[in-house]
Amino acid sequence: MKKFLAEPKVSIIVPVYNTAKYLPACIESLIGQTYQNLEIILVDDGATDDSGKIADEYAKKDTRIKVVHQKNGGQSAARNRGLEIASGDFVGFIDSDDEADRSFVEKTLAPYLESEKVYLTVCGLQYHWLKSGTKQDVFLKPLRQKKKNESKAAYILYLLAIDGRIYSSFNKLYKKEFLNGVTFDKTLNFAEDTKFVLDYIKNLPEDFEIGFILEPLCFYNYGTENSTMRKTATVWANWQKSYSNLKKWVGKNPSISEKMWLRIVHARWRVSYLRSKRRARA
Repeated sequence: MKKFLAEPKVSIIVPVYNTAKYLPACIESLIGQTYQNLEIILVDDGATDDSGKIADEYAKKDTRIKVVHQKNGGQSAARNRGLEIASGDFVGFIDSDDEADRSFVEKTLAPYLESEKVYLTVCGLQYHWLKSGTKQDVFLKPLRQKKKNESKAAYILYLLAIDGRIYSSFNKLYKKEFLNGVTFDKTLNFAEDTKFVLDYIKNLPEDFEIGFILEPLCFYNYGTENSTMRKTATVWANWQKSYSNLKKWVGKNPSISEKMWLRIVHARWRVSYLRSKRRARA
């Protein structure tokens, strides 16, 4: 395992597309981080508003910011481009219409520096409904570590069944060396984050630990998504495809424990799908 300097570099990748209204706040939340050894990669994915210009202006002010302009290929393509050029020892993601707490990097990096057993860190989130101004902090309850004789798949299925903190890519910090061969699947328009996280975990040793930071360090804004993003969760076929990918990830011969957790995850996803349908009708 790679040894790190006292202050390793952290790369934060931000896919940018038509978010000029929210992008300045996102960038300000990153350049104002309490941990300063950063590489901030802004990938302009063919934006047709002023997002690209805003990114370029910030790059002139802060040498830690790198801007890449490319033809529109979607969020996964933009994130993958960021991964290609990231030079940090650790990698994180923030969407351009969201924000990070100023201590996000410092606190998600800390468990790595404290223990060599940690291979992933996960923080809580704050949901912000822009229309109503309502805020909700989530994923603040402690979760257990993997048991000694528990399979990696059974443990991850347990986490997927308990709550939603493992699903997203952006409330985490990853070790760059274990992202080798891991990319966002550009053929998916639903649950691509989850597949990315699972593929990363597949590369980790069996005795890995997760550093859970029980604070809302990422701020997710509801009300900025486009209609396609909202609609994908209302299509049961998308959930079924994601579940099929999950079963492939677990393997051909799941244990009794893994089969049990798979059934629980399936039931949880069915409930989530029905909730998405109700929200769409509201």
